Amino acid sequence: MDDPVAPDLLARAAVRWPDRIALRASVGEWTFGDLDYAANEIAARVAVGSRVAFRAEMSPAAIASVWGIPRAGGVAVPLDPRLDVAAAARLAESLGAEIGWPPAADPGQTAPQRSSGRAALIVATSGTSGRPRGVVLTAGNIEASAAASRIHLGTRDSDVWLLAMPLHHVAGLAILWRSAHDGSQIVLHERFEPAPIAAALRSGVTWVSLVPTMLRRLLDSERGPWPGVRGALIGGAHVADELIVTANRAGLAAVPTYGMTESGGQVCTVRPGDWEAAAGTVGRPLPGVVVSIAAPPGEPGVISVAGPAVSPGYIDEPARSGPLATSDVGCFDGAGRLVVLGRADEVVVTGGENVHPAVVERILEGLPGVHDAVVFGLPDEEWGERLVAVVGGESAVPGELKGALVNALPGHAIPKEIRVVNELPHLSNGKVDRAAVRKAASAW
Repeated sequence: MDDPVAPDLLARAAVRWPDRIALRASVGEWTFGDLDYAANEIAARVAVGSRVAFRAEMSPAAIASVWGIPRAGGVAVPLDPRLDVAAAARLAESLGAEIGWPPAADPGQTAPQRSSGRAALIVATSGTSGRPRGVVLTAGNIEASAAASRIHLGTRDSDVWLLAMPLHHVAGLAILWRSAHDGSQIVLHERFEPAPIAAALRSGVTWVSLVPTMLRRLLDSERGPWPGVRGALIGGAHVADELIVTANRAGLAAVPTYGMTESGGQVCTVRPGDWEAAAGTVGRPLPGVVVSIAAPPGEPGVISVAGPAVSPGYIDEPARSGPLATSDVGCFDGAGRLVVLGRADEVVVTGGENVHPAVVERILEGLPGVHDAVVFGLPDEEWGERLVAVVGGESAVPGELKGALVNALPGHAIPKEIRVVNELPHLSNGKVDRAAVRKAASAW
């Protein structure tokens, strides 16, 4: 799984901007030179070719490990820090890694600079629809992802990224890559809490990445405005159009983005300022990213992605040849923007009609009182599968929700049953835990 030689972005940043503040956290500030030194200390204790799993806490030490382990010729395997010891050990073993926090080297010791195209990171997929898999990301993937994002979004070296997304997911890691590539600053938050996040967005932050649940909690807590924020990328799960509208009317430049671990992050993103014209879409592909649909023009089909940011494959599996066939179904609108309809493996066939649950979920999540929604099929003698919706939102009323759907969806796409709970369970990356919701529903 090699690719052409690619740079160590942090090492390059440390040469170009050694005294520029790269990271601000509750425990202090670090320049690019400081982070580079910390990465060298870690690299000095890493064996070439080793896979080193570590608890990816929201800390400067974890950030230094993300850079330092690959620098030594090892592979960094960031793990969810919320896992208990046994669960972390099982996950590490499944990814072929050994858990260990590389100890600091003696002061002044410097590891060799290695800029290879070999695997730099193994990132476990979220496992929302099955067992997690280890996605290989190379230095070339990382460089390409950061470069394409800069061109597409127009980011600058004077920008400040707020980092509240987990470091064991590509959404959080991508902010590290963009910062090192551009020379921009990161403001690190150890956890997502609406009030501190809102305050940071008023204190010099220009970019932020959030999942829809985070955005909704932020808007429920405070309504802005945040005039200094150039863009808030909202992804990781489908996002209701109404949520984007609400955010922008509140003064937060929120835009949908679409990507995945296997693509190195962003595939398509709506540019800030285009959110009204791009309603219902996730925008156009980033430069160098080729998105294709396995269907006749204008028809929905499985989305495939190709480009230098796309992973070569999964650990202990043959390298992929050709484009990455995702599990998502979509189509292009007349302006070349991508519309994501949902996952191919989640299509519900009810009464002989196909229903994309994500389409129903987006409409439900745009209704008053609804925070999150999960739609799926359960076995049914009459319908084959009956469509069921579980809605998070204590003030939502099932009858009123069903009535609102009558004007928005064909009859076969209206859930036969709608249940309302105070809050749906979430994974560590902010996505709804669909497996847990389905499991609970099977016991009804």
